[in-house]
Amino acid sequence: MASRSLSLAYLAGTALLLVTAGGGFVLARDADVLALRLPTRILAPTKHSLEGPRDAVEHFQCNRCHVMPGIEPTSAPLSENCVTCHQAITAGRLDLWYQEAHVEQWKQHLTHLVRTPDLGSLGQRVKRSWLIGWLQAPHVVRPLYGATMPKLKIGPREAALIADFFAVTEEESGEPPRGDAVAGRALYERSQCARCHYRGDSPLAALRYGAPEFSSPSARRRAPDLRYVRSRMSLSQLRSWLVEPQRILPDTEMPSFPFTPKEVEDLVAFLSEPLPEPVAIPRPAYKPRLLEREVHYPEVAQKLSRHLCFHCHSDRNRPGDQGPGNTGGFGYNGVMLDLATREGILRGVKRDGQFRGFPDRLEDGTPRLIASLLARHAELDGHYDSAVMGMPLGFPPIPDEEIDLIHTWIEQGAPE
Repeated sequence: MASRSLSLAYLAGTALLLVTAGGGFVLARDADVLALRLPTRILAPTKHSLEGPRDAVEHFQCNRCHVMPGIEPTSAPLSENCVTCHQAITAGRLDLWYQEAHVEQWKQHLTHLVRTPDLGSLGQRVKRSWLIGWLQAPHVVRPLYGATMPKLKIGPREAALIADFFAVTEEESGEPPRGDAVAGRALYERSQCARCHYRGDSPLAALRYGAPEFSSPSARRRAPDLRYVRSRMSLSQLRSWLVEPQRILPDTEMPSFPFTPKEVEDLVAFLSEPLPEPVAIPRPAYKPRLLEREVHYPEVAQKLSRHLCFHCHSDRNRPGDQGPGNTGGFGYNGVMLDLATREGILRGVKRDGQFRGFPDRLEDGTPRLIASLLARHAELDGHYDSAVMGMPLGFPPIPDEEIDLIHTWIEQGAPE
């Protein structure tokens, strides 16, 4: 028997006996890691009628990224769950079962989705109207966190059902802030809130996939841009948060300050002040350039398909769930788009019962893959094109030079 070939007995869903190459037995805690090698069920949406809040949470697969008490399983299996898989890698739980070189490579890439917000107290942290709108057109709230809420195939009714599931009912009372905004500004500066928070001055347009800013200290990466605090939170929620954030969100890295009641009101008044709209300097429509050299598939795979796209557009030969971009997910039907292999890329998406081949071009001749990569830039601010879904879904846009590389490879005929 090869050293990593396993004979297993699954006991009570938790304990696992392994026969090693030397003939000994090992009691393992990593049944979920070993299950990565086993066939999995397809997680593609199966509900055609969403009758209640739980239906919506299951249909849109919130447990792919979040722990979801109240549904089964509360967290999707490791092979379908971005966050718990990343946590298993960083904790060293995959070290024994996978090649060392592969695990080390994965660890180097782990910047995004190593932690997602606890949704248990969501009703104390956001307003209902904000959540319903944001689920339909998510924008970046935490600029340095990198990964954002993916764009679901969701409408107002379905978004309201998800808000119901989390008991998000709060709306604004209509009362004006009671504090002194000038004093609140001074307190904000004195408390050095800007060490972690942006307030409408984040470098969002400059942040691309792989940007070093995403390796900032954890508290800074998790801190929201306070430009959105008044659209997200009611005055009552904001007061409660400033008084005792850990009571509302135990794992928050926001410290508790000994603010007096007046100081809380002053901060609320300052944070409630409307900020001037950012000067819209539209990013010129980027025209990918052709590189003056030949590009081959291994370079494209290293930059894109095997490093990033693979997670949602997995290998079609993998049994069971192959990612939301392949067999379906997040409310979308599967299009059988396999970006894990060159053969899968050349096969293209399945639409109207047949594979479209590669490249699948828009009416203006732009390859759809390139159009999707370009569209992701505008989506960071919540601007979506109904005809083109930005990719990578829920992640920062990839750099222009990598788009150039992929564009060149496509126009050269996708050489091996």
